[in-house]
Amino acid sequence: MKTLVLGATGQLGSNLVRALVAKGDQVRALVRPTSKTFTLDGLDIERVTGDLNDPDSLVRACEHVQVVYQTASYYPPATIPVEVAKAQALRETNNLLNAVRQAGVERLVFTSTLTTIGFPKIPGQLANEDCLFSTQFPHNPYLIAKAAMEDRVLEAGQAGVPAVVVNPTAFFGPYDSKPTSGTQIVMIAKRLMPGYIQGPANAIDVRDVAAALIKAAERGRVGERYIIGNWNTTQQDLNKLIAKVAGVIGPVIPVPFLVAQQGSKALEWATRTILRKPPLVPAFFVEMLKHMQQYDCSKGLRELAYPQSSVESAIRDALAWFKQNGYV
Repeated sequence: MKTLVLGATGQLGSNLVRALVAKGDQVRALVRPTSKTFTLDGLDIERVTGDLNDPDSLVRACEHVQVVYQTASYYPPATIPVEVAKAQALRETNNLLNAVRQAGVERLVFTSTLTTIGFPKIPGQLANEDCLFSTQFPHNPYLIAKAAMEDRVLEAGQAGVPAVVVNPTAFFGPYDSKPTSGTQIVMIAKRLMPGYIQGPANAIDVRDVAAALIKAAERGRVGERYIIGNWNTTQQDLNKLIAKVAGVIGPVIPVPFLVAQQGSKALEWATRTILRKPPLVPAFFVEMLKHMQQYDCSKGLRELAYPQSSVESAIRDALAWFKQNGYV
């Protein structure tokens, strides 16, 4: 089978590419001209240059491909106006959907996010795919853009595009080159994270997410979304596990959400205004943490039968990769 992976240089994409190669698929990776591609070094794959903002490049990339995996949908580069972020997100998503239609792709697996899963009506229950998106942060560009993209893909699925949506929880493992979720591991390992924001969490091995994407292509129902997660926990216990693996003392100071939210906004303003550079952590990221929950993953486990590997092993492998590549 011939497959196309968008976002192939990222953490999820590079793990997915490896899983597809191991499965025996012919893998084509869409790579932007500015992308750092070292996470794909040594892999027997086809690389094509393109961009979600270049419709023609997407059409060419989708030609003669049976399955398209989108693992790198739009992410706001900074705290920008919601209208700007949403318009850009939908522009890129429409470009992809049009390319999939034009090329006659048999299946599109679209990676969304855990923040589009809404909150249960009864407090204390686990969130599931039936919980519709809602937020108390209507000016957050990430939250609004991600929800808009997911809605557009699900609508396309109902209108005949063979699209399936997956919603991974926080995933950890190797090849996190930016890093993304692995920032938590790096900061704890380097003793740079004395405090943490209290709240629930769910964690999973990134390689299990990659396996779930492949299963979604094979057996996922068109127009449906699937939560892909594993360990329901808390930020405190997740930090303790990371610290244990790293052999350090973990964060011990619980920071109230409102303090973290307002502090991040002040820090972002100061960084941009005084230092004239982007902040290490955009203010909108802190608001995202308020959307983290514990999840009922039974639908995905039942219909996709993806693996549930040890989260501790995922963190251990992530830390080893970070050390090998000079992050820690």
